[in-house]
Amino acid sequence: MNLSKLNFDAYAFSKQPDYNEATVRKEFAKAVPLRTIVVYCYDPRAVGIPVAVAKEFGEVFPGDIITDEQGNKIASTASLFEVVVAGGRAVDALRSITVAQHLFGIENIIVVHHTHCGATSFTADGIIDAYQLVETGTDDYSYDYGG
Repeated sequence: MNLSKLNFDAYAFSKQPDYNEATVRKEFAKAVPLRTIVVYCYDPRAVGIPVAVAKEFGEVFPGDIITDEQGNKIASTASLFEVVVAGGRAVDALRSITVAQHLFGIENIIVVHHTHCGATSFTADGIIDAYQLVETGTDDYSYDYGG
């Protein structure tokens, strides 16, 4: 293991000597009662999706933040967790879904698509071309990989 990984791991909660994963998950579930995940696109036309899903499934969204005596944010009343990704594709949200399921025991995962989604009209080649021409101002596809 190299030094940079050791330094990074020193700050990971799970690497602390008194860390107990089962206890942490129970505390998360008490502090944030999430039951439902909704995955949707960040298109501005889709902004009302979480509220509509919460209403349909009887969930609390956006909920209230609960603070302690010192004003620290310690919990939430929200039971719906939103994952916003280009195109509203579940595969792009998989890490967030997996972590939420592990920490909170999610009961419902709802994936919502919308019509005429621009994120579904791009190809990988088109994105690379656009990046190279617009972002870098070059159309040079020759790279020196040092090999």
